[in-house]
Amino acid sequence: MSDKWVEVEAKTIDDAIKAGLKELNLEDATEANISILREPEGGVFGVGGTKALVRISVRSGFKNDSRSYKPRNKRDTRDTRNTRNTRDNRDSRKREKRNYEPKKPRVEADPKEQLKVSIDFLQGLIDSFGLEGKVEGELEEKNLVVTVKGEQTEALVGEKGMIIRSLHELTRTAIQRKTGAGTRLRLDVADYALKRKEALTIYAERLTKQILEDKQEVMLEPMNSVDRKTLHDAVSEIDGIRSYSEGREPYRSVVFAPSGEQAQEEE
Repeated sequence: MSDKWVEVEAKTIDDAIKAGLKELNLEDATEANISILREPEGGVFGVGGTKALVRISVRSGFKNDSRSYKPRNKRDTRDTRNTRNTRDNRDSRKREKRNYEPKKPRVEADPKEQLKVSIDFLQGLIDSFGLEGKVEGELEEKNLVVTVKGEQTEALVGEKGMIIRSLHELTRTAIQRKTGAGTRLRLDVADYALKRKEALTIYAERLTKQILEDKQEVMLEPMNSVDRKTLHDAVSEIDGIRSYSEGREPYRSVVFAPSGEQAQEEE
């Protein structure tokens, strides 16, 4: 075993391996010996948990000088290129094989059963936390609309609804495992969705007044699709203001700007 090695912690094993290879100046995992010392474990709603831990050493026979960044000779480059081409061809054949595999038929589940699963799952979660709260739900066409009520359940909201989003994903996962099919779920805890909508609407109205005075566009912080729609709806009836979204998820933001007529008046 080489005397050059590192131990790296990261959220995932892949991230730890990439960081270790970079620290040892190795191009890929074929040039290293990799030992997984600890698997990552997630906490509850992003709290707690442990990171992955890996040990990486330079493979015996591979010359690696961390002080040197000289390019390899042409022969080495050609050999590496051939190896990569072979690997790319093999991966391409695997992708083609997967493409020809027949698609599995979509599983249809009973929405009423899925609604019961979601309510039972969330009620059990609340009880296990020792919180006083009640879970109710109804069907809107094929959509599950589930609400969690109770003063103590505000603890399950989190900053800007982060814990609610985690609850949402956990509930969807539980539904899929129990019924074998996905679903559309709308989840609200302690009337957070309503309060959030009211707060964003008031904020948008105040901000647009300032924009009309300054005649300059403003980009807001990144938000989820529900909050962005609330903001677009809030300014849709305000004269002289237009809104649009910019960026990619999860960093997509709403932009408020003077409409064309307002911009022309300024010029």
